[in-house]
Amino acid sequence: MTSHIHFRCPCCHGSQYRTSHFDISESNPFGAKCIFCKSSMVSFDNVALYIKSGQVPVDFRK
Repeated sequence: MTSHIHFRCPCCHGSQYRTSHFDISESNPFGAKCIFCKSSMVSFDNVALYIKSGQVPVDFRK
């Protein structure tokens, strides 16, 4: 069974990314960067938890 990780950009809300071992960090363990604005991507599962916490700006909930 293969699990798929879905990423979402916290800045432009894009879902297209590239990975690089040069971009791996503690906050970005997969090294995923948005192809549009070059921000570090976050796992969509983490985004869902973040939105549910109520700490996210309203414009991110769109």
